[in-house]
Amino acid sequence: MNIKNFVKKVLRPKPSALISAQTDSLMRRLKPRRFVTDYITDVYNNNVRPNVSDNTVTLSVLTDTHAKAVASASYYGINGIRHIIEANSAVDDLDIDLNVHLGDLIDGSDKPEISRGLLRFAVENYQNNEKPFYIAEGNHDENDKYDEHKFVSSASFNRDDYDNLVTKFDFQQSKILRLNPVSKVSWFDKGDVRIIFLNTSDIPYILNNGSKKYDVKKVRGIREQQISDLITILEDTVDKHVVVFGHANLISPSGRSALNFNGDLIQQLFVSFNNKDRGQIKNELTGDFGVNLRYDFSSTGISKVSNYICGHMHYEKYYNVSGINHIILNCSALMGKKHGLTTDYNKKWDRKYNEISELAGYFVNIDPDKLRLQIFGYGAATRYVSFEI
Repeated sequence: MNIKNFVKKVLRPKPSALISAQTDSLMRRLKPRRFVTDYITDVYNNNVRPNVSDNTVTLSVLTDTHAKAVASASYYGINGIRHIIEANSAVDDLDIDLNVHLGDLIDGSDKPEISRGLLRFAVENYQNNEKPFYIAEGNHDENDKYDEHKFVSSASFNRDDYDNLVTKFDFQQSKILRLNPVSKVSWFDKGDVRIIFLNTSDIPYILNNGSKKYDVKKVRGIREQQISDLITILEDTVDKHVVVFGHANLISPSGRSALNFNGDLIQQLFVSFNNKDRGQIKNELTGDFGVNLRYDFSSTGISKVSNYICGHMHYEKYYNVSGINHIILNCSALMGKKHGLTTDYNKKWDRKYNEISELAGYFVNIDPDKLRLQIFGYGAATRYVSFEI
């Protein structure tokens, strides 16, 4: 039975346990394509390896794979999972310090049991790789797109589904650190480099008559507890080159918040950290997203936040606001040019199934000696760009 027919069988109405088992079976039939893994390996060997050293930090980065249990040859589908399998297979033998997925691992539009199966399989694939990994939460990863499209009266994911399927496995690794068992901020250190991960889908799970108060797909934000944890981490960051990652862009090129809640506050904290300031950060909100905190960055030495890197927008863009580079990476999911939601950026790539343009990924290298951050793209991505750190 081919994949397309198998997927059709999976999507027929069946008991949840059977659907989950068949989804897992489908995923395990997927194998990396040799031409893809060879291509990614060649990009690393020819472009990345000659430009990095042992004292640098190198990450393999995917974002927005939007995996779905459909066999689409022109848009979101099983190809999203295959891109993860292939990238992980290629980097297993490469000199990579950290394997990163910046969120929207799934499209979140499948039945909940299928979406859980997709998340479970993807995490297992990262676990089977020898490299440490970090998977950030995206706005599609709570399956709210399914709720939105099906007009269901109750949330399809339970409060802890995503955390139990994904987040807890991030923190089972000794190299991925956080302040406490519930903190949504994490970090990874190597030498003079500190990488911090933020959760831009830090949205409270509140039910009103079974339905969610906040649609995580549509609402992006960072709450006070996460900002408090970030302040603590930054206050203890001494003489480090800091690069921050998250799923969604924090601010626009004009400096306005690009999150529904508090993206501009994070930018203010970064600027205050770079200026070694003491002070207070607050907004005019109360309730779920109110913030009123104090900070003291006067004893952080030469530490500086230089770059914030994210996905979410399904295109590439770079802009500098108050000395901090904001870098948006293209989606790893296939986006054919004839689909209505395909961005103009991806239409120009004319992405096609079974061609190199089908995928998009990056190697990100942070060099504390040369004070630069290098991004090497492959597939539907810019081949090279660099920034100061």
